[in-house]
Amino acid sequence: MDPFSFADGSMLGILLAGIALGLMEGFLPGPLMMVVISETMKHDWKSGAKVSASVLITDGPIILLMALAWNSLKAYENWLSAAAAILLLWLSWKAFNTKVPIISETQEAEHSLRNGIMTNLVNPNPYRFWGLVGAPFLVAAWGLNPWAPALFIFGFFSVFIIAKVFIAVTVHRSREFLQSRGYLVVMRSCGVGLLIFAIGFGLRLT
Repeated sequence: MDPFSFADGSMLGILLAGIALGLMEGFLPGPLMMVVISETMKHDWKSGAKVSASVLITDGPIILLMALAWNSLKAYENWLSAAAAILLLWLSWKAFNTKVPIISETQEAEHSLRNGIMTNLVNPNPYRFWGLVGAPFLVAAWGLNPWAPALFIFGFFSVFIIAKVFIAVTVHRSREFLQSRGYLVVMRSCGVGLLIFAIGFGLRLT
């Protein structure tokens, strides 16, 4: 089953898939989000935005390597699809069980972009996501149109960064948001979306 079959292989469907995954990944808690919050609280939302933009520097080589690896391991596609489904189920479970994040203001930080880059390089999340979820979408997109992978990546990172910047701006203006019901509702919604993608990967095994 093609990852884009739900969208009839259209360019719009590919863009929407990237946007959906970028939105869910952007709001999920993790090391990068904690640095976004920390830098925002130490300086302002622009520092948090710099951390958000660090993925544009760190993720390029990861995406390329993982896409090439996936393409060369097609003989194990069922195993990789199963692993992707398990990863998405785990991310969905994390979203449903999100707790109020613990925010520290004691750590000094002077270079927000550098801190974001260093955090993301040692953060296992990008490697897991692009290795098991993003790569099959990119490979399938390439088979449809040479420009399709770029469209998927554009949709993903545009919304991913917007989500992180939204967190930074919200924290800057009102730190109570991360302790509100609204934030938990957003996370539950992300959990539902990730569950749907997990089911999609599971169906590839049939």
